[in-house]
Amino acid sequence: MNAAEHIVESYFRLRRGCFTVTDQKVPRGNNRQLDILAYHVKERSQFHIEVGVTHQENWCPTLEELGLQFEKKFFGAPPERKGKTNGTTDFEKGKSYFSQIEATYTAVGFVPAEVKRVWVCWIVKDSDGAKPLVLPFHSKHLDRTFEIEVLGLRDFILPELADAIGTANYDDEILRTLGFIKQRELQTAVA
Repeated sequence: MNAAEHIVESYFRLRRGCFTVTDQKVPRGNNRQLDILAYHVKERSQFHIEVGVTHQENWCPTLEELGLQFEKKFFGAPPERKGKTNGTTDFEKGKSYFSQIEATYTAVGFVPAEVKRVWVCWIVKDSDGAKPLVLPFHSKHLDRTFEIEVLGLRDFILPELADAIGTANYDDEILRTLGFIKQRELQTAVA
């Protein structure tokens, strides 16, 4: 789990009150893994969260560019790639790993049809990152429409998580660092 995934996992655990599983391997998924699976007991909500964060604004996606990532990460479509000889790549073979992703959901006790998908990026260009976006996404790969929640790490998750942790003394290095930053902001704020 990288630092961005750790922050997002902490947000789902501390702010949304979920139990989490990270880096869940997808059996027979051609080196695929699910970044975060989260479960909210009271609401019985199941989440599959993927994190694609770069903090360079010129690399941040537009809404249109997210579709390829959704297809790959949530629905098992292989990236469009040509082999040295025709018909050798998963894309050229029309292969899909969606059934393996759903089997992974089932293996942890999730009901595949009830899983809510969440994409996290630094920001989405030309959108208000201070609130979640819920997009109806039509998977060309599966020819079905799914709702996907898109969260901005910079403008939504970091402020929400900072409010949740306050200045508590956590043993977790990421949370402790965020607590230090929040305490610094409080102490150095111009009155």
